[in-house]
Amino acid sequence: MKALRTKKLNHAITARVIALHGQGYTDDFLPAKDQTFMCLQNSENFALPDLQIQMIGQGFDQLTNTYKYIHTIETITGSKGLLISDFICTQPFAVN
Repeated sequence: MKALRTKKLNHAITARVIALHGQGYTDDFLPAKDQTFMCLQNSENFALPDLQIQMIGQGFDQLTNTYKYIHTIETITGSKGLLISDFICTQPFAVN
């Protein structure tokens, strides 16, 4: 029963990510230490002023027992992707 519960709790995050992929948010982003965000697909770094970031949802991650926040990111070059993190990222934002 517990395994079923784990799947169900993580299902909300997975379902949201799949839906966003269908809307064109196909790249994955990570914050870097130099206050940029890196696209994992092409290793391109973007400065914060070159991004439009919106927090659009959250879900509980049973694997880490933390809430994850889902952000959409659009770049000045037209790339669209997602940032999933344990913190809310809004502009202005400084990466530690």
